[in-house]
Amino acid sequence: ADVFTDRRLPAELAHDALLVGECLGGALYTEDFRRLMGEVGFPDFRVVTSSVVDLTDPEIIEKAGMATFLSQTIRAFRLDSLEDRCEDYGQVAYYRGTVPHHPHSLKLDDHHEFFTGRPMLVCGNTAAMLAETRFAEHFRVEGDRSVHYGLFDCDPITNDDASGGGCC
Repeated sequence: ADVFTDRRLPAELAHDALLVGECLGGALYTEDFRRLMGEVGFPDFRVVTSSVVDLTDPEIIEKAGMATFLSQTIRAFRLDSLEDRCEDYGQVAYYRGTVPHHPHSLKLDDHHEFFTGRPMLVCGNTAAMLAETRFAEHFRVEGDRSVHYGLFDCDPITNDDASGGGCC
């Protein structure tokens, strides 16, 4: 988990004592983080939780109020099979309901909540994250990458979405 921002902060703000003390000065621009993760072998990482950091101090607002700061928890897997985009291979995942304290559903990230026994279309990256990691015993993933259907339609989970979300 860390604090990110929606833009690159000017150098004077990134090193400002007040902002650094509030864990805002060192906030990394989300797209720079995405690029860095790709460079070190994580072409697809997932945001598990994200919340806006409310700026309430007038001095901080005066200095950095033009930026949006986000507190995010990230989940990343280093797998050779991950691609830099979510691709559709027609794969389906089923959650077995076997992760302790999660008998009815499991939230992988802000785009995937798997409900026990319910089939859910997943992109190739999500299929790999479920089938090639510590989650493998808790999921049944059907399909392979023999047929490609293009980019996977990714939509985040919303409170109005009973289907369980999309991809990444």
